Amino acid sequence: MATKKKIDFYFDFLSPYSYVAWTWVRSHFKDYDISLYPVSVPSIIAHFGTLGPAQIKPKRNYLFKDLLRFTKMHNIPFTTPKSLPFNSLYSLRLSLLSSAGANQFEVIDAIFTAGWAQGLEIGSDDVLRSVLSEKNLPVDELFSKMEEKSARVDLKNNIEIGLQKDLFGVPTFFVDEEMFWGNDSIKYLEMYLAGNDPLDHDKYQKFLTKHQF
Repeated sequence: MATKKKIDFYFDFLSPYSYVAWTWVRSHFKDYDISLYPVSVPSIIAHFGTLGPAQIKPKRNYLFKDLLRFTKMHNIPFTTPKSLPFNSLYSLRLSLLSSAGANQFEVIDAIFTAGWAQGLEIGSDDVLRSVLSEKNLPVDELFSKMEEKSARVDLKNNIEIGLQKDLFGVPTFFVDEEMFWGNDSIKYLEMYLAGNDPLDHDKYQKFLTKHQF
């Protein structure tokens, strides 16, 4: 039996494109060895000293259109959480492997669905408790681990590891040494996984050498 290709998936519940990319992850989870890394988009933005998409009004408005078009074409349920932006730290810490353990996939799926498919207030710990309870997940245990100092440390470590790999936004997939950023890069991710990457590596290196800064 061939070894499954390893994929690292970095995401934030605050990101609608992370939700859309999650629908791909969900449908291919058994096809590949996928590790799930919740990270904080505001922390990544602060690291680079840039603005988030929602902070640039014309870009935010365009992205809503793009998301509505894409989800309509691909039959993906899509709305926005009740509040946007919202504090995603609780949901991120709940979905850490160290917090959720064997339930990590189910926790992530429940939160993404509640926020971006059902429009619930996933920045609220009460709503998160209700959402996880409805999925028969161990709510008290999850929240107990989420509230430990180690969960804050683990989330920070996820961010630092991602930054060391040149992570600059979400959703991002890492396969081998290759990065695929954004939901629209999934088509290239699939080509790479199939051994048909169209990237001209020699030309890419020449570009890097020619345009250093």
